[in-house]
Amino acid sequence: MVGQYFLPWDKKPEQEALSIDVAYDRTRLVQDDIATATASIKNNLPKAANMVMVDLGIPPGFDLLSEDLQDYHEKSAGQKSGRLEKFSLTATQAILYFDSFAPGDMVTLKFRLRAKYPIRARTFRSRVYEYYDPEVSAVARPVQVEVEQR
Repeated sequence: MVGQYFLPWDKKPEQEALSIDVAYDRTRLVQDDIATATASIKNNLPKAANMVMVDLGIPPGFDLLSEDLQDYHEKSAGQKSGRLEKFSLTATQAILYFDSFAPGDMVTLKFRLRAKYPIRARTFRSRVYEYYDPEVSAVARPVQVEVEQR
């Protein structure tokens, strides 16, 4: 019995219920440099997606600058769709709690990452899902990052 499986990136379904993409402005940095990442989250369902969770993977050896998430939290406070209720940080991910996404709604969230150590690694996966229905989910492709010593 299989509980979960992963399809190769080129074999992903054409239309996922929710989608996420995380892009980096650069993947080769020097120690203490700052990279900007852009996460795009979209509801492809014909109905609202409620209690949407986003796990943003933080690359090994990087610090996420939380003021970017705090700014978005304050900016989205009055929105009905795509409102960031709260967020929390761990060593490997930022966990974002959104109230809901209207049908076809898309949120673009920019955040900065500081390179702490010289390293060559892949980012941790980023995932979007409905809290009460985790099967409605999508995963962003990991990216290779390289940090050279200053």
